[in-house]
Amino acid sequence: MIYGAYQQGYLDKLIGTFQGGHTFTSIEETTCDELKESAIGRELTNSLTEEVTEVMGVRNVKEIKRNEQELVCRGEVLAQGMYETITITLSDWDGDLFVQWEVSW
Repeated sequence: MIYGAYQQGYLDKLIGTFQGGHTFTSIEETTCDELKESAIGRELTNSLTEEVTEVMGVRNVKEIKRNEQELVCRGEVLAQGMYETITITLSDWDGDLFVQWEVSW
């Protein structure tokens, strides 16, 4: 349902997803601080306006959820001179690890 709302443009947020190139080897061994570092410098695209914004910093990151398939962390993000909320998710999809960054405005 959330994915459908995102696809329809009902959620105004920046999002980025990527599979390769990260150094995460398991959900169990990854920390929120490591995920935080993966977001800094990342360019995220607004799904509605196609505007690209660079993540300049992340602070106060906390673990929200952890299980065998997913690690979810949330914190404050500095982008375009404003602080907002970032959610960073490391997911296991059939043995492949994916990282997703979402910034809520």
